[in-house]
This record gives sequence, structure tokens and C-alpha cells, in this order.
Amino acid sequence: MARFCVQDGISHVVATPHHHRYTRPLRADILRRVARLNEELAGAAVPLTILPGSEVQVTDTSEYRSDFEAGLYCHLGNGRAFTLLELSWEDELYPPEAPELIGWLRGRGMTPIVAHPERHDFFARDPARLRALVEAGAWLQVTVDSLLGNHGPAPRSSGELLLRTYPEVTLATDAHNLRRCSGLSAGFAWVRDRLGVERSEDLQARADRVLSALLGRV
Repeated sequence: MARFCVQDGISHVVATPHHHRYTRPLRADILRRVARLNEELAGAAVPLTILPGSEVQVTDTSEYRSDFEAGLYCHLGNGRAFTLLELSWEDELYPPEAPELIGWLRGRGMTPIVAHPERHDFFARDPARLRALVEAGAWLQVTVDSLLGNHGPAPRSSGELLLRTYPEVTLATDAHNLRRCSGLSAGFAWVRDRLGVERSEDLQARADRVLSALLGRV
């Protein structure tokens, strides 16, 4: 996967292991494992840098705030600029206070990014729910595989709609293995062909902005 990313023109990857009720990788463990992986990549002469992070699933906003304040989460780049949030796949576990949590995070100087909303049926059925998160200050993350149709027609259509509707969107690989590793260049090309050069360049500039923040350049 690392070699594929290099061939795709990717220089940095943020590791985003799942953090939810079934598995809770904590910050200290993620930092240690990412450091070890970077050592292995350097030893193999693979020019790719892995940054720490995690994808934190939120079902209980009070619990999230408590763990956040305790410093248990590894946010993107191990910093306080961006954090990746996932909502449960089960509609009944969607926290009704999610917009308030977004505002709470923004009040602490952090921009929350909502992972793959195009794959959640309840956002498609109730667009106002996602709009409330965006209006509270969240960014959205659309997966390249969704745009390419690899998750089915509904996520593809929803992903395109989100890109047309909301400006503050990032593209992501959401890579899990070589069967789910389409890279980013295919996504930028898809956007260029369907939505125009300006939108594709905006997404690339936004990705550069996120990376610069994670590396402490801004």
C-alpha cells in the first residue's frame, strides 16, 4: 500500500485507525506504532511519511468530550488543528447533540472533519442533519472509492452531490488494503472531469492546507 501511494504521487499519509466501542487505540500506542512504521519505510527506501491520527466514532457526545479533555485521542497529525470524526452506521446511535459537539470543537480551535458522509443512508434520507453539522463548522471527507462507484451507485451519487453542495470538502483514500486503495489522483481526475478544473484544484489546495497544518507550517 505504501509503494502504491508513492506511485500515486502521495508524499504523506495520515494513519486513521478506527476508534469506537469495539476497539480503542489510544494516542500513546498510535504514536509508537507510527514511529515504528516510519522506521520500516525508511529502511525499505520507500519515500512516504506516515503521520499519526485516528478516526473517532462518536455515539455519546458527553463521553467524547470527557475522553477529549483527558487527551486520549490521537487527532490528525497528533495536533489540535483537525480531527476526524465518524458517525455510527446505525441510525439509532446517531447523537442528536452532534452539531453542538462540532461547535464545541471549533470553540477549542479544532476543525472536525466528518468521515465518508456519502456512505451513510441517514444523511441521504435527511440532508438537514448533515447541513446542521456543516453549519456548525464541520468539514466533510468524501472517499475516492465512493466517487469511482466502488461502494455502489448511492454513495457515488451522494458524493457528487456533496461536492456540488458544500465547498469545505476533502478527498480521502480511506484505504484499508490493496483492494480498497484507489489513491487520490483518480479522485482529483474524476472531479476535474465531472465538476471542472477549478473544483479539482480547490480540493488539492485544501489537501495541501490540511497537510501544512499537520506539519506545523501554518
